[in-house]
Amino acid sequence: MTVLSAPAKAEAFAPHLTRGRSRAAVSGTLWSLLHTVVPNLSSALIFLVGAAFLSPEDFGQIAIATAVVSIALAFSTAAFGEALIQRAELERGHADAVFWLNVAVGMAHAVLLVAVAGPVARWFDAPDLAWLIPLLALKVPFELVAVVPTAMIVRSMRFRLVALRTAAGTGAGAAICLAMLFCGHGILSLAVGQVAISVVICAVALWCSGWRPGLAGRAGDIRALSRYGLFAAGQRMLGTLRVDHLVAGALGGPALLGLLVFAQRIFLLLASLAGGALSSVLHVVLSSMQHEAEKTRRAFLLATFAAAVLGFPVFAGAALVLGDVVRLAFPERWGEAALAAQVFCAAGFLATLGVVQGALIRSQGRADWWFWYQLAQEAGTVIAIALTFRFGVAAMVVAIVAKTFVLWPVSVAMTLRLVGGSATAYLGAALGPALATAGMAAVVWSLPPMPGPGGIAVAVAAGLAVYPVLLAALCRRQLLDAWRTLRPNKVTHR
Repeated sequence: MTVLSAPAKAEAFAPHLTRGRSRAAVSGTLWSLLHTVVPNLSSALIFLVGAAFLSPEDFGQIAIATAVVSIALAFSTAAFGEALIQRAELERGHADAVFWLNVAVGMAHAVLLVAVAGPVARWFDAPDLAWLIPLLALKVPFELVAVVPTAMIVRSMRFRLVALRTAAGTGAGAAICLAMLFCGHGILSLAVGQVAISVVICAVALWCSGWRPGLAGRAGDIRALSRYGLFAAGQRMLGTLRVDHLVAGALGGPALLGLLVFAQRIFLLLASLAGGALSSVLHVVLSSMQHEAEKTRRAFLLATFAAAVLGFPVFAGAALVLGDVVRLAFPERWGEAALAAQVFCAAGFLATLGVVQGALIRSQGRADWWFWYQLAQEAGTVIAIALTFRFGVAAMVVAIVAKTFVLWPVSVAMTLRLVGGSATAYLGAALGPALATAGMAAVVWSLPPMPGPGGIAVAVAAGLAVYPVLLAALCRRQLLDAWRTLRPNKVTHR
């Protein structure tokens, strides 16, 4: 029986795997940065062009269709791919069993989505959903087929291939979507672009992984992955399922949902740029350390510091300039969403740290903990929307962000239980970047008002100039420790 070993030793799929985990983490983070930047640039471009051509109601309709399709993805077996990554000793039968299970589930869910499209369109009084949902349903089988080959690539830490796969898919999807938008195809452009991304990513993952499905899988292989896989599936369900969009669309209509989606899209773009490069790398690296408590603790604190260094200034700067950016870059119909986007930035500080918390908790085999925490957050979001939708999009976002702050200490408690130490030591890892960010914000805030793009450019330039100086002054020891830990290992030649 073929055995595929732990992530740090996965020579079966990566004979060239770098042995040093710190070095692999640096290389992986750089490639994951590409994996994050390309989709975000593509998404931002589509977002900007789409907002010029489409109305909030159009955005609301595509959001409802995407949310309905996300139900199928949320209740699928896609998260068993994460169980393949986390498992210390992986047999070939595990991968085969997950692959064929995903194929069957993907086809069944696509057929079900086609069947429910008509009733959903009548429920939301949005006729376009009758064809949007079946079109987007084509995504489901392709995304599930890609799960196992992608897991094999990630498990062996070949982050370059993950980045190239994502870049190819998002690039192709963006090109198709933009071409159709300029040709006047409206919301059809966004739907076709989404499907194209899933198709290309699936094809590239199968080609790059070096893995091919076989028939070694058995029912027992699924059972062996089920405990971690089911809770990981639950967590993925919460990340994929857009109950908030369904509730906002049902209660407030597609136009209100479109404004909420606009504000969320800006927040998610910022969050992905600030911390997306760390997420997949941290899960793999921390999984490889799951039986080494002291190394895990040090890696976690270092990752918390790195996440704060990257994420805090992004969200603080965005909160200061987003109002002007939205007024200048988007049609007037989107102005109401500007304040909502700025309020979302307050939750960005917790989202930055949450990337590291989630990676740690899942890597230590406690996907169940993270699932229940995310479930509480999602339930709170739905309740906040239901209570405040009558008061507009900004009020909804204020309630959502307030709920996030109330529940965040729970994630801190879970984290400290796994790594040990005190809350003071944990929060201290992010204190220096927080102070440097506050100083940067004070400088930008004190600048004299300048209308137009010139004022935004001056504010951004001032922030970029001030933040590194303050960070170096406040965090010199932490920066040196990070450099000593992550610098490439020297090779001695004889």
